[in-house]
Amino acid sequence: MKLKCILLCGLVILQTISSYVPNSANSIVNMKMDWLNLRKSSISKRRDLIFYSIALNTIGVQKVNAEGVSIIDKISSKDIIRYIEEEQTLIFEKSISSVCYISTEYSSMADKYNLNKDDLPKGVGSGFIWDKEGHIITNFHVINKVDKALVTITDKGGNKKTYIAKLTGVDPDTDLAILKIDAPARDLQVINYNPDVKTHIGQFAFAIGNPFGQDHTFTTGIISAINREITAPTGRKIYGIIQTDAAINPGNSGGPLLNSNGEIVGINTASLGLGVSAGIGFAIPISSALKSINDIITTGYVQKAILGISYMERNPSAVESAKSGIPIITRGILILDVPEKSPAYAAGLKGITRNEKTKRVSLIGDIIIAINNIPINNPDNLNTILKMFKPGDKISIKYLRNNKEYSTELILGNYKGTTFTMLENERGKNFDLEDKRSPVDIPLKNLEPVIQPKLN
Repeated sequence: MKLKCILLCGLVILQTISSYVPNSANSIVNMKMDWLNLRKSSISKRRDLIFYSIALNTIGVQKVNAEGVSIIDKISSKDIIRYIEEEQTLIFEKSISSVCYISTEYSSMADKYNLNKDDLPKGVGSGFIWDKEGHIITNFHVINKVDKALVTITDKGGNKKTYIAKLTGVDPDTDLAILKIDAPARDLQVINYNPDVKTHIGQFAFAIGNPFGQDHTFTTGIISAINREITAPTGRKIYGIIQTDAAINPGNSGGPLLNSNGEIVGINTASLGLGVSAGIGFAIPISSALKSINDIITTGYVQKAILGISYMERNPSAVESAKSGIPIITRGILILDVPEKSPAYAAGLKGITRNEKTKRVSLIGDIIIAINNIPINNPDNLNTILKMFKPGDKISIKYLRNNKEYSTELILGNYKGTTFTMLENERGKNFDLEDKRSPVDIPLKNLEPVIQPKLN
């Protein structure tokens, strides 16, 4: 039975590759060499042909020479290894000019700490060229609170040029920053971006960056997992994160994570370990960052849609519930506060009511259970749902009040609290954003300290 299965599989493989195998002996030799010529075939086709190479190596292809003698021609395992190596090299060569080396300085600290220029703290990071206008994508934490950022690019001839970067804008909630350099368009090789790119567990992954200042380091691995979560510099959660075992070390932050077609799938941002790669690295999906990128380039800040409420980020413990009077919620999100003039206030939503003396909750606020009929099971998926919309969009909201279900319409507002709105006289000049953060546009009033509120 086992032999029959092997023979059947062999016939299927031979049938599959028959369209690739000519009758001529010379054609077969040419065919093999053409498969291994990486610059004559598309990457996706070459990847498919790895399978055929293995099949040929296993079964062999019978051909007839000029004398009519049957011989066997095989693609050796060395050919396959060389093929894979050359494909990886090609990905690196085609992408390297799109990857930038970013060095930062904190020169304003010199006077404060009486430091000499050579003693100034410096940092390194990575980035990549987004467009011919010179926009560079990197991580927010790479440039946060620095006084100066230098971007070094490498042209196709291997020549390096360094530019002083200007700041276009940032989105700390997604650990994203966009710089701009005044470089000739001919020197800017844009990263290979495919809007239809899909990421799946098990796919090959390639990281290019500057770990520990070692510029243009190329590491390989696979997509180990998807839909992970990490914490942004603002403390907010970033969902949908890609996990890879391609080595990501300090200095890789902001660099691209590529697939086997050389297309960017993510922005490398963190590793799980004590300062060195532990085989667990994280990247922000490029699809998730696209809206922030477009918003920042267009307006200087992220157009983030909000409801105009403060809400309970997590369920209280039994002790906290007994102390505050806030119940444990099994679905949806509990509204804590609805400031006047907010979108939620205009829509008629209500927050909790507290006893003036005891500060305990005397009346439960509304519980939002769905937006545009999309269920909200917990606070975590609220931001994910709101990312589907933009400020000014009208949405429908289902909510519970006194255990009865109601619905209302709400026009989404624009959140500017943690997007560091760049005023025209600030854009491109100042990297020290710590004191430039405008206060949140929705004040928190009379919230029980034991319950951590969240804004939206």
